[in-house]
Amino acid sequence: MRIRYALVASPLLLLSFVALAQPKRTAKEPEDRAAASKADKDKADKAEPKAEPAAATGSDDLGAPPPKVTAGERNKLSPLNPEANEFSDGGTQTPPVEYDKLLGDIAALRSRVSAVTTTLFASKVRVVVETRGNDARVASFAVTLDGGVVFTAPERFLAEDERTVYEHSVAPGHHVVGVDIERFDTRNKEYRTWQSSRFSVVIPESKLVDAHLIIQDSSDMGKDFPDDQDGEYDLRVRLRARVDK
Repeated sequence: MRIRYALVASPLLLLSFVALAQPKRTAKEPEDRAAASKADKDKADKAEPKAEPAAATGSDDLGAPPPKVTAGERNKLSPLNPEANEFSDGGTQTPPVEYDKLLGDIAALRSRVSAVTTTLFASKVRVVVETRGNDARVASFAVTLDGGVVFTAPERFLAEDERTVYEHSVAPGHHVVGVDIERFDTRNKEYRTWQSSRFSVVIPESKLVDAHLIIQDSSDMGKDFPDDQDGEYDLRVRLRARVDK
């Protein structure tokens, strides 16, 4: 019995001795194991090449990315740009015409036309202007004959007395005398009028026709309307034509 007991007890003692001989594990062993696992994972990530991100597809809202432009394509000129020698320089430029000489030639031609007209036609027309109206002033005034301006009034034009503004030889027959006038009220310059009138005149053969224009303004708009909101424009352009014997 003692021998059997000794044989059974010997393995148990041996196991107890081995257990006591092993070093005790500390409480930080799980953390050390986690740190080792992380270090192994970092090494594996560095060893393996990173995969490129997937290219954008047409299903994206912004669409596919634009193609890359190389440096040569970026500096390439547009085909619409003309070449350096595409257009000619036009050759030698002719010197400009002297402006003063040109005006002198025009004045000489007008004088010759006037002389020829006087020689050919003995008929004449004289335009006389008379302005009436104490509170009206002329801002601009022009007289026309057959559509052409023959007189333009200077600033502050006033003709309370009869004033001849044009006299010249014309061909006998029908002619049109016109008046374009702008006036304002001296009591209130905001009240202005614009008037254009045309009159047909017959010039007899070898006669002088006196065309007497009477410009009359009896308006009270500039005075009455600001006071009681009631005013009136009273404008008249009259022409009296008579043959001067």
